[in-house]
Amino acid sequence: MLNRRDILKALAGGSLFAFLEEAEAKKRTPIIRKIRCSSNEERTRIVFDCTGKVERKDIETKLKGNTLWLTVRNVRANHLVRKLRSSLVSRAEVIPINSRLVRIKILMKDPHKFKVFALRACRGKPFRIVVDVLSDFMITECETRKPKKRIVVIDPGHGGKDPGAVWPINSYHPRIKEKDITLSIALRVRRILKEYPNIEVIMTRTRDVYVPLLKRAEIAAKACADAFVSIHADSMPNFPDWSGVTVFKASPGLFAKAQLVAKKVAQKVRLCNDVMCWSISPLLINMATTVTFVESARLAETIVESLKAHVNEDLVNGIRDMRRNILVLKTPGRPAILIESGFLTNPKDRKRLVQSWYQEEVARGIARGIVKYFESLNTVAYVKE
Repeated sequence: MLNRRDILKALAGGSLFAFLEEAEAKKRTPIIRKIRCSSNEERTRIVFDCTGKVERKDIETKLKGNTLWLTVRNVRANHLVRKLRSSLVSRAEVIPINSRLVRIKILMKDPHKFKVFALRACRGKPFRIVVDVLSDFMITECETRKPKKRIVVIDPGHGGKDPGAVWPINSYHPRIKEKDITLSIALRVRRILKEYPNIEVIMTRTRDVYVPLLKRAEIAAKACADAFVSIHADSMPNFPDWSGVTVFKASPGLFAKAQLVAKKVAQKVRLCNDVMCWSISPLLINMATTVTFVESARLAETIVESLKAHVNEDLVNGIRDMRRNILVLKTPGRPAILIESGFLTNPKDRKRLVQSWYQEEVARGIARGIVKYFESLNTVAYVKE
């Protein structure tokens, strides 16, 4: 509604018609009224309710670091802010620029893939601009690291709702759980490796939580890790005499199936070597699979040698090929091994596995093996200037 002063001002300027036209256009301009959201592990959906239709051509998107910017033309809005309870997005904000321009700021916790689309008004629901932030990581360049800087991902097996092997077997209230042993050893490995300033340790978990297997592989890939070490404890009820520490690498047959896993991980990260990262193609998947198989064997050898030096040599079984479909062992791009630190079904192993001194010796063997493997990489990969 025009007030008397506006009408007189328009008459004085001889532009009443233009003024009325502008006022009518402003009235028709859609307004962003509200921010709504919903979230799960795979996706966070942010919905902007509008009073009218917004053309797709009037929406531009730009991802800068962790921030997704939407520039929306021919709309109006008041300043709106919404904090999100999401593992992917922390905040959404609508920022009015002028009467026909609005910017939307979506602050992600990491760079993620996203989709922007519109839903027309129907069944009492208004026109909506929708932003889906997906759990897939955006492809980003890995920083070139200094020659002597190495990254290892330590993966304590199981956790949370997944206890792993237990003792007594099939007990509702087991006294011993594999997830507790693996976490204790892994934290000791991290503590020891912190003494080496040229090594960075990344943990897939540091407490009793459940981490999906694909997520563990993604953690290593996103970190551009130089090695992945998964720690477990075995259980063989039908073979109670089996005992000792065993280091597993993926069998050639298992690596032959690795391309399916690589395609999943490739949607979220890039493969990396010492100086660069690249998008995964079928050819590079094959190349990376071959390199990973060879390097995994080398990593396993150095850790077995170190375990023999720190743990009674008779308790170290050596290297075995893992033929089961263990996802974390078959991700192309980085050497990966799985260490079974003992058998809960063997009385002597079971007694050792819960004792601090044994966990410490196993941890020292693993840590020193990782150090030796990285030292060999530095010798091969770099020449002193």
